[in-house]
Parts: sequence; C-alpha cells; structure tokens
Amino acid sequence: MEEFITYFTGLKRNYGFCNIDNGYKDPESGKIKFKPGDYGWSSSPVLKQDYQDHLEGKKSIGIQPCDDDGMASFGAIDIDPDYKNFNASKYLKIIEENDLPVVPIKSKSGGLHVYVFTKTKIQASEIREFLETLLFSFGLPANTEIFPKQTKLGENADGKPINGNFINLPYFNKKERIALMPNGEEIKYEDFINIIGLNLQTKEQLKKIAGDLVKKELTGGPAEFLDGPPCLQAITKELGEGEKLPDERDRFLFNYMVFAKKKYKDNWEKKVLEAGRNYILYDDDWGDAKVLAKIKGWLKDTAGHTCNLDPIAKKCSKIECIKRPFGVASQLSESWPMLSGLTKIDYKPEPEFYINVSRPNGKVATIHAKNVKQIIEQRELKALIAAQIEVVPPPIKSKDFNGMLKDLWSNMDVLKPASGTTPREILFELTKEYLNGVQATSHNSFMTGAVLEEEGYVYFKFQPYFDDLKRNEWKKDEQRTSHMLETYFQAEFSQLKRYPGKDKNGKYFPAIRCAKLPLDIFKKEKAPEEILTFEDKEDIV
Repeated sequence: MEEFITYFTGLKRNYGFCNIDNGYKDPESGKIKFKPGDYGWSSSPVLKQDYQDHLEGKKSIGIQPCDDDGMASFGAIDIDPDYKNFNASKYLKIIEENDLPVVPIKSKSGGLHVYVFTKTKIQASEIREFLETLLFSFGLPANTEIFPKQTKLGENADGKPINGNFINLPYFNKKERIALMPNGEEIKYEDFINIIGLNLQTKEQLKKIAGDLVKKELTGGPAEFLDGPPCLQAITKELGEGEKLPDERDRFLFNYMVFAKKKYKDNWEKKVLEAGRNYILYDDDWGDAKVLAKIKGWLKDTAGHTCNLDPIAKKCSKIECIKRPFGVASQLSESWPMLSGLTKIDYKPEPEFYINVSRPNGKVATIHAKNVKQIIEQRELKALIAAQIEVVPPPIKSKDFNGMLKDLWSNMDVLKPASGTTPREILFELTKEYLNGVQATSHNSFMTGAVLEEEGYVYFKFQPYFDDLKRNEWKKDEQRTSHMLETYFQAEFSQLKRYPGKDKNGKYFPAIRCAKLPLDIFKKEKAPEEILTFEDKEDIV
C-alpha cells in the first residue's frame, strides 16, 4: 500500500469522497453522476487509513494531483464513453503502437482514465502539456478533461485556499476501476503497482516523447502547412488520394483564410480559391462562386482561428502551434484562447466558477468567475480573461460563443463546497461568536457594540459588528452582509432599542438604532439549512 500512496500523492490537506453505491447514470451523457452530499470534498487531510479504506472498498476517495506549490507526480486523461463510436481498444492500440509510458484504467463511467506517473514531483503544467499532446495522438478534442485540471491552486475571493478538482482513484476494493493490458485483459493490483514502477518518467523524458509524437503525427501532408497551424496539416493529411473534405468545409476554409492572410499577404485571395479547389468537396452548394463570395466577405479585418470549434478543435495541438511562424501565436490578440475544465462550486444562493484558459505560451491558467454572468455573457467573459492572461479575445458571433459555452457546460463538474466553507456558514460562525462575546451591562457598553439579549432576541449596533467581521477577514461589503443576515438569519435592521432602566437622573436611556436577530438560530451547532422555494416544478434543475 505504501507504493500506492506514493504514486497517488497530491494535495494532502483535503481529499475527495464519492458514495459509489448512490450513483446514477445520466440518460443523456451516459456518465455516472451523484446528488449533493454523495460527491465532494471531505474537509479533512488525507491519511494512510483513507487510502486503506479505498483499497478495501469501505469508501472511495479522490485526490487532486496538483499540490499547493503547483507540483504533481501523476495525471490522467478522462476519456468518457459518450464520444461517438467509443472503443477502448482503439486507445489501447495507440498506446501499444507508440510504446507510450502510460497506464490505461477503466473509469467508473465505463470510459478510460489514461494515467502518467513521474519519478519525482514536477510542475503540474508539464504533466498537462504531455497529456495534451496525447490528445492529439488519440484524436480527442482539445477540451477533453485532463487532470490535474488546475496547475496552480491559490485562493478564492474570500482568501480561502482553492481545492480545485480531484480524480477518483483506481482499484476501489482492488477490483473496480482496473488497469488494462493492450488486449483489454484486466491487470491484478500487485501487477498494476509493478507496472507503474516500470513506467515512471522524468520531465525530460516526457518532453522528448511528446516531441516525437507530434513529429510522427505531422510527418506528411501538404508542405504549405509545415510552418502553419498543425490542425490544418493534420486534417488534410488524413485525406486519401483524390479525397476532399465533405463536411465542416466552412470552418476549415475560414481557418485556412486566417493562415493565408499571414503567410501569403499579397495574394491570399488566390490561395484561398486554390485551397477551396484542392481541399473542399465541390457539389451543388459548394463551388468557385461560393468560395469567391466568402473571400469578398473576408476582405476586411477578420477574427483569428476558431480553435474551440470543430473540425479544428479535434486536431488542435496548441503547444506545437505556438512554435510555428504562422501558427496561432502570430495572431493571439485576435483569437479566443482554449477554454476547458469548467468547475461549478455550488455556493448558495450564488455559485462560483473556475475555468482553465490556455495562455499564449501554451501554459494553462485557472480563472475565477464570482457569478454565472461572468461566463455566459461574452463581454463579461472577455473582461475576465483579459484581466488574468495576456490575451484580449475578439468579438465573435453569438452562435459560435454559445457553441463554446455548450462544450464547457457538457463537461462541467459540480462540486459541493467543503463543509464550513460557504459564505453562509462562515457568516453564521462569525456572528455566533460575536453574539456570545461581550454582553451589554450598561447603556455605554450597548452604545459601543456590546450585545443586548431580551425576550429571545439579540440587539446590537451593526457597525461595530461589521468591523469585527472584517477583523476576521470577512470579505463581503456592508450591503451584501446585511442582505445575507436578512435572507438567512431573519435579521431586522433600523430597530430602535433602549438599554433597560434609567440613568442617574431617573430618565430612560435614549433609543439606539440597531440590528435585531432571533437568538434561537444561533443556539444551534450549525447554520440552518437553506430552504429554496419554487413557483413551478420546472424551476427545479
């Protein structure tokens, strides 16, 4: 077991759990999904006993490969079974033919997790780069899930460390999620451990293997693409003698035009017409007239490559593309970066999101969206990306933008926040601590922020209370905080309340404008569960 722990060590301060028996198969995607509470973060450091329980089938655990220093020693490609014509033997054959130092393992959804392991911890981004190259060899879309999804964790807007995404470990109960031989035969646990040991790689070895793979995949094809986007080279290389593209001709020709405008500045129109004749299948719809009409529409400035859309996305090799003189790096300011790995942290009432964005140098950055509006509105997402990486994405058509969103949403992970980490739970604990603090024993103490308890309610001045929250690193502003108190804890504001009794002159103390909260809520150990109301059952998603 010690070797299993060593090979699957990543983030140690938290680990994922999955109640396998409660999973259900999504009828649309075919993926195994779980209800809130059956899948998420444990809020506990991972211990030796947790690994032991996993291997004994007592509980299924998951590990985030990337640690808080951005280092990792393993990663995996998640090949889902809902791709068209999914066949595990196809990938097993590619692994065998290329002698790849990876271990294919059946996933709980019936697909494959293709793992790679390193001798020592290396930058998590280097493991991702290697696995991204494998996507190209496997013929998988560039937005296929890769772990580690995050190559740097950092903190969220509230200063709390980000956990990111975990991957469920193999060999649950030593007989589920089993590794496979090239012929599809299952591998026993003991042999699996030995196989990992024989396939451990250094970062230098991964770079060499990746370089050799790209060179092999891109040898051949039209010579004009050797200094251009490898996607165009790969698409045309697959055409047999006399064959031409029958589908997705519009997007291919558009991307050829973007390339031609850079390489053939003086006669790009002629080259686009030639490309139409050489690569596009002409029929009743397509012909010289249609290509010339498109060239006319492209005479003005045009956007960059549509890397996120098929057929380009299926043949994308971003790492290779940025190295080429007329690849995507020559026009990065006019292209949308690759988006992947959308993760929803299901905070109530407003979830937050994390998305992986490819930087111009091919590295992956994780950006944080505080609300869904920052993702689904093109202008908001452009601003979010521009603020965090060196690219300002250009405006694109609504249908293309919605196509990107559809791809992101289809692979979105929904994670329940770790217990005690939601803004509501944090506010509950901070408020409970404040209410149990200094109690008002005089009018002056009440005036300066002490809490007055009376007939099942507590009264206090809001500003001293809010100042105390800020001392405890509470990040929300006053307006948001007061709204949360009203929504979750039945707070009432601008209440006039006198400290009981009279002053030395026999006069009643002046009333103080303050906040009022029911005391019974804060006598409980945990924040009350949020109750959502719906006008119609169709509102439930």
